[in-house]
Amino acid sequence: MHLMTMVELVQPKWYERLLVIAVQGAFFNFYFVLYLLFPKLAHRVVGHLEEEDIHSYTLYLNDIDHGEIENVPAPAIAIDYWRMPKDATLKDVDKAYHRDVNHFASPWEIYQADLCPRNSLIRLLIGQ
Repeated sequence: MHLMTMVELVQPKWYERLLVIAVQGAFFNFYFVLYLLFPKLAHRVVGHLEEEDIHSYTLYLNDIDHGEIENVPAPAIAIDYWRMPKDATLKDVDKAYHRDVNHFASPWEIYQADLCPRNSLIRLLIGQ
């Protein structure tokens, strides 16, 4: 969904879209095999990808706060998918939750200690 949100904002050219489709196809096949063989590692990989996404998004938010980039309205696809208010902006899209869910799905104790408090409730509910 993040990719679809950015495609709506950026409006890439046809060859950029083709490149995105090719990379998605390669990643899908890699991730499919990885998930079949090592599901916990696959969740860890996605968690790290989400962390990089959060880093990039944080830089984007800093640019908005400093007036270097305009805080544009969130695309309709993002508003509908994440059930955001109709007047939401791109700054309102929350990415940290997705990272935490993927790290939580890979139960390496060293990483679970620093996850957000939302996951404490999840752990309580599943009895950990």
